[in-house]
Amino acid sequence: MDGLFERGRELDELDAHFVRVTAGEGRLVVVEGPAGIGKSRLLTEIRRRAEGSMRVLSARGSGLEGEFAFGVVRQLFEAELRGPERREALLAGAAAPAAAIFGELGSGADGGGATFASLHGLYWLVLNLAEDAPLLLAVDDLHWCDRPSLLFLAYLARRLESQPILLLMGLRDTEPGTDPTLIGEITHDPGAIRIRPRPLTGSGVAEFIRDRLGVAPDDGFLAVCHESTGGNPLLLSQLVTALRSEGVHPDAGNVGRVTAIGPRAVSRTVLLRLARLPADARAVAQAVAVLGDGAGIPAVAKLAGVEEARAADATRGLAHSDILRPELPLSFVHPLVRDAIYHELSPGERELQHARAAALLRDHAAPAEQVAAQLLHTSPRGERWAADLLREAARDATHAGAADSAVAYLRRALDDMPAGRDRGRLLLELGAAEAFTSGPAAAKHLALAYEELPDPASRAAAAGLLGRALLFLGRPEEAGAIALRAAGELPDDLADLRMGLEALEFMTIIFMAGDPQRLSRLRPYRHLPTGGPGSRMLAAMAAWEAVCTDGDAYECAALALAALADDHLRTADPALIVFAAIVTLVITDRPEVTDVWQPFIADTHRRGSLFSAASIHLWHGFSHLRRGDLAAAEESLRAAEGQFTLWGHADDSVAICRTFLAEVLHERGRSADVSSLLVRLGTVDPGKNTTGWWLGTRAVLLLADGRAEEAVAVADALAAYSEAIPHPGRLWWRSMKAEALDRLDRRAEAVELARQELEVTRAFGAPGSLGRSLRVLGTLERDEDRLREAVAVLERSTARLEYAKALAALGSTLRRAKKPTEAREPLRRALEVASACGAERLAEQVRAELHACGARPRRDALSGVQSLTPGERRVVDLAAAGRTNRDIAQELYVTPGTVEVHLSNAYRKLGIRSRSELDRVLTAAVASIS
Repeated sequence: MDGLFERGRELDELDAHFVRVTAGEGRLVVVEGPAGIGKSRLLTEIRRRAEGSMRVLSARGSGLEGEFAFGVVRQLFEAELRGPERREALLAGAAAPAAAIFGELGSGADGGGATFASLHGLYWLVLNLAEDAPLLLAVDDLHWCDRPSLLFLAYLARRLESQPILLLMGLRDTEPGTDPTLIGEITHDPGAIRIRPRPLTGSGVAEFIRDRLGVAPDDGFLAVCHESTGGNPLLLSQLVTALRSEGVHPDAGNVGRVTAIGPRAVSRTVLLRLARLPADARAVAQAVAVLGDGAGIPAVAKLAGVEEARAADATRGLAHSDILRPELPLSFVHPLVRDAIYHELSPGERELQHARAAALLRDHAAPAEQVAAQLLHTSPRGERWAADLLREAARDATHAGAADSAVAYLRRALDDMPAGRDRGRLLLELGAAEAFTSGPAAAKHLALAYEELPDPASRAAAAGLLGRALLFLGRPEEAGAIALRAAGELPDDLADLRMGLEALEFMTIIFMAGDPQRLSRLRPYRHLPTGGPGSRMLAAMAAWEAVCTDGDAYECAALALAALADDHLRTADPALIVFAAIVTLVITDRPEVTDVWQPFIADTHRRGSLFSAASIHLWHGFSHLRRGDLAAAEESLRAAEGQFTLWGHADDSVAICRTFLAEVLHERGRSADVSSLLVRLGTVDPGKNTTGWWLGTRAVLLLADGRAEEAVAVADALAAYSEAIPHPGRLWWRSMKAEALDRLDRRAEAVELARQELEVTRAFGAPGSLGRSLRVLGTLERDEDRLREAVAVLERSTARLEYAKALAALGSTLRRAKKPTEAREPLRRALEVASACGAERLAEQVRAELHACGARPRRDALSGVQSLTPGERRVVDLAAAGRTNRDIAQELYVTPGTVEVHLSNAYRKLGIRSRSELDRVLTAAVASIS
């Protein structure tokens, strides 16, 4: 504990977390406080203590390198990846997408955001590192961390549970930082442990002075030192260093010397000590301040204008004077020391030094991003080489999944790019990158690109991106106008591009722009597509329009499957129109949707953007909800909400997440009361494409809360919305209203509405929708035959929760008809299916019905293989095939902790204790079915 004073409490707390991590319990610890309070010293000490029992990796944010793509991530991991064999092992499997961050070609992302693929790959890199020994990741000066690295740290922080990983960070909480929102996501994570070192007391100051000066201070001298520094260890250290260099004795007679140095001890004493050193040392210190921590001796010497040997010798004197650290790589003892030297240069001198640094790094073939980091601190000079190099750095950053850094480089390149043919292309590159960081900026630059680009294909590409940016900015009318304009300009030989823009214009109508009647123009496209991505987009939109108006399920699904065939649509538009086709398959209750999702999810983990991953998790969660896999639905929707929040600029998408999640939690019985879910859902229509889903969920929750009159009004609103803006709510608003009317003793109206809906859903033909209509009408009429038909229809459906509800309705109707013995079988089966779905609310209702029938149901309604949820069954099958938990997690794109939870639940349901018994249980289940 050399050099640490009064830090026993903090070290004891950190030691306790250290022990928990070595036992396999992940921890996120943030050491926070003002500059100089001793955060870095605590991190250094805990790293020292961890050596030998943990793998220790460390990094430090830098104010000069805030735009350096994944700069902190590279500091953490690059040393571990130097050896080819080690690199191959660590970047294997699910970690492979992270290779792009470390310079491997062919492993990059789709260009979006700090990509989900990059973040997920880094997560598995961390797990691979932690496989052999517990892992300590120490990141100091988090406030200066580049945004892509912050995104990764936020992603990792949520996934530390049950992993032997200590994520330890130092944060200057008085500094706003690179991205205050992301820093807040990390530091306010529910699992974050926050430690605040306190200022030194008078006794601590006295001990510090005695240790440094070799003699105890008298009371007067001690008091003024304590008052002058506020007990801040760094200020005290710099003050005492200055006093020692001047030979000041710590007695009352020298109180004036302390007062003269004052509270600005760092800058004053650092510059005073630097002034006493030779000119070479001053030049070297300034060069390191400009180049940043980690600069090599050759570059430092060149910028300082001294020979390398003299530069190396100068670093010795700087270390002795407590300015540079005594070890490589070159770095200052504290960021405040670097700031004092850097800001002693005038603004003009700093800019010239950065310009010289950029030129010499370029001449020495340094990576483009290192040169770009220097150029960002200079004024534009209209130099073509600078623009070209910044574009190269932007491409590298995009390849690594760091759109924030790419945007910074491209904005600066734009200032150096003269007007001309390439400027339009540069504007397109900038707008495409900004689409993942700032919608308004993207819209501005894409609009300029559209006007400046000369060739039709490039203009169409700009218009497509611009339309999507405007759509997500809540400006669908403008999006539709630009799509129409651009489509009209395209020649016949670019017909497929035109169709893609026409599909986008149709999508803007779904977002409540323009005349909904225009969607009828999609009807001629209700045939199987034969062209490229544009024709597939139109087919997807035509399938969705048919679902929402007068199409039948079989034809809609066939059209959607054709649109998705050969991956043209997924590759061209992975985050918008593709979901029109997939959600069509969900609504039409097609079993193929499970197979459709798998390549989407796999591709997203390999190279998808954070936004596309969030969109996929959103609609995959909806798919799970419709199928009745409620645990998987909750997991997917929570992932989507977290990803949209990290990505930002997606309030509408977050609203849809929360809408579906409220319904999932209601069905799972996971909320203390329905009213709390209604509060979470809100009373104000979020608008745009969220309205139909929001109204449907709100109607369900209002009815469950006993507010039938309000539920009727909301169902009417859904009917009006589905009529105005084609929406699949046309298939279920009547039964929602009918159930509410029945609660108000308006049964005749309810029955008439339910009969109308039955006609609609029979014509549509999807088993899930038809079965629901039959269930509601059969319940209202107390018609056993209609309820048996509902059960028969739903038995062949993918909608397992709706099947359980039909069984429960049949059993309840039979009981009320005084047929308790006959009622028990459908009720028992309803309880089994509801339990397998995770629908505890329905399961409790069915248990009550069984008790009323004189049966005594077990708390666990179903045991054995049939009791497993789809997610549990997938994990069990892989475990029985010999896969490890890590293998399963990588194959299913979940965390190892999720695999452990699924296996634990499965063992309980199967009545076994280990995976060695799985094969026997599964084999017996297959034999019994046979």
